[in-house]
Amino acid sequence: MNKKRAIRLLCGGALVVAVAATPLTVTGLAYGLESLARVTNEARPAQQTGTRIRLAQANATPVEKPVSYSSEQADRGKKTYDQLCEDCHGEDLKGGVNGGALLAGRAFLEKYTSDQMPASGLYLFMSTLMPPDSPGSLSSSTYVDLLAYVLKRNGFAEGAPLPSNPDALDYLIFGK
Repeated sequence: MNKKRAIRLLCGGALVVAVAATPLTVTGLAYGLESLARVTNEARPAQQTGTRIRLAQANATPVEKPVSYSSEQADRGKKTYDQLCEDCHGEDLKGGVNGGALLAGRAFLEKYTSDQMPASGLYLFMSTLMPPDSPGSLSSSTYVDLLAYVLKRNGFAEGAPLPSNPDALDYLIFGK
């Protein structure tokens, strides 16, 4: 191995270690500073409160909630479904003339409710692979409306509208 290659390998390895350790270092520093402020009690109360809030928010695990949708979303989703999806998935969402996957019934429900899958799973599948002739071509809100229609046809409860932000869908689970 020549000298230049050995140096590149060592530098690359050091960079990987440094990048991997950065989140741990930042987290450790944040906890250390907060603990130091508590122990020494030198920080002003407003600063302590702000630090605690930021740390609590950074470490909070969002609560999973059952998925819901608004009737307006489902109505818009039906219109889009009738135009773009029905030929493959069928009028009853149980398969059409072009052999699309089942979007209603026992098999669909078992697939999505048995493992408490987040709504983002189905949304991401739809938004990256559908429609087959132009995947990802619809707006985020249109995919959410289609998801709302599928939920309605599977007996899920109406309620709060589905968020059009895919990250927010991570915390909504399929469960009846």
